[in-house]
Amino acid sequence: MRSEFTIAGRAVGKGQPCYVIAEAGVNHNCDVALGRRLVETAAASGADAIKFQNYTASRISTRVAPRYWFEPADPRGTQWDTFDKLDKLGEADFRALLDHAKQVGITAFSTPFDDGAVDFLAGLDVPAFKIASADLTCHPLLERAARVGRPMILSTGTSTLSEVEEALEVCRRAGNEQVVLLHCTLKYPCPPEGINLRMMEHLVRAFPEVPVGLSDHSLGISVPQAAVALGACMVEKHYTVDKTLPGSPDHHLSVDPPEMKAMVEGIRTVEKALGKARKGLEPLEGDAYRYARRSVTSAVPIPRGTPITREMLTYKRPGTGISPRFFDHVVGRVARIDIPEDTTITWEMV
Repeated sequence: MRSEFTIAGRAVGKGQPCYVIAEAGVNHNCDVALGRRLVETAAASGADAIKFQNYTASRISTRVAPRYWFEPADPRGTQWDTFDKLDKLGEADFRALLDHAKQVGITAFSTPFDDGAVDFLAGLDVPAFKIASADLTCHPLLERAARVGRPMILSTGTSTLSEVEEALEVCRRAGNEQVVLLHCTLKYPCPPEGINLRMMEHLVRAFPEVPVGLSDHSLGISVPQAAVALGACMVEKHYTVDKTLPGSPDHHLSVDPPEMKAMVEGIRTVEKALGKARKGLEPLEGDAYRYARRSVTSAVPIPRGTPITREMLTYKRPGTGISPRFFDHVVGRVARIDIPEDTTITWEMV
């Protein structure tokens, strides 16, 4: 597996800036105009990419498959009921969304949920494939996508470590070693106590050659920023232009444009703040090093030739003289010059 590769020319991997994905899913509500707004606002927010979902209800679930999420407007509905309302965006309209993304300068790709969706997206030359957590063990779908040869982003919600290993092996056998693993808790929305960000550390230890990030289903923007502090090289966050919109069940748990912008800015701030794992004087601390620290200081006038006692000394700012670390080394020495009261003492004076 490769620890670094590119998605549409943008380097992704360890040591690179976190790759931020605005997960639009089907928050376009099958309306191409709404989809264009998602693209435009995601680009304006600073996200690196926007991601959609491509599925057909009849190919993703049976008509009686229970939901694993709650929809207040239709609490007894099935998965098929939801998917059937949201799979109506035509192929031409989807092409138009990808073209619009190119025009506004944001990378766009999608999650395929069936073989036909893989082939359709491959035909559109998308720069990456995202595989949903629920399909990590759907090896035929995973293999079909991996064989296209684009970078693979694998969410790992609900999976065991051995299942993640199997998925990576499927990609390897398909000749694809450009893979990112995203830690995920498959719960919509996910409370903070269910996030378990340190699972990323487990993935890094288990698969040290594979970049690791987070697919986040929590509310708000704190968790993704914390993930970056823990080393996430990629963050995916559900995204909408309006949380109150009907249609997709993801609107209410998504971030909106101001939140996405704040999240991206926060991530970039965290990256700048991380620095290096080395303790020492920072270049920005030069003035503080000289003026905030203290020096051995005369508490009284000390005439030339006078043996210096402890009572003659104190310690005050600035730190341009003898450090108080050497306070006891000054005691007992003789003043070489007349030292006025309240003077910063240097080694030349004693």
